[in-house]
Amino acid sequence: MQQNYQLRLARLEAVCNQLRGEMDDILKGAYDKAVEDKDEERAAEIARRIRNRLLDQTDSQMSLDRVGLDMSSITGFISSLKNVLDNSWAIYRQHLRDITAQEGFPFTIDWGAPPDHKTDDEEDQ
Repeated sequence: MQQNYQLRLARLEAVCNQLRGEMDDILKGAYDKAVEDKDEERAAEIARRIRNRLLDQTDSQMSLDRVGLDMSSITGFISSLKNVLDNSWAIYRQHLRDITAQEGFPFTIDWGAPPDHKTDDEEDQ
């Protein structure tokens, strides 16, 4: 019974991931069309939606259990907090939040690239 449940859950997760990917493609296509049509309001709206999805996708990289805050002392905490704020994921996420201030927004956007990172499995090796 438990095995059947796990299989259903895995299939549901696969379908959700596929739909999420299709949603990204649809948003990208809609953004490209708005840029082509020079529809500034629509392009800005879709660019913000894309940006928000990218931020949502990177939330896990900034969760407290992943960033390694040193809670043993106030000095250690402040030092580790500074490292968190200066890390590549924090910089990338700030870049995404700042896209609306870029010259040429919403028709020309430098989305940046997420930092290279290892998966949890790779880090365990």
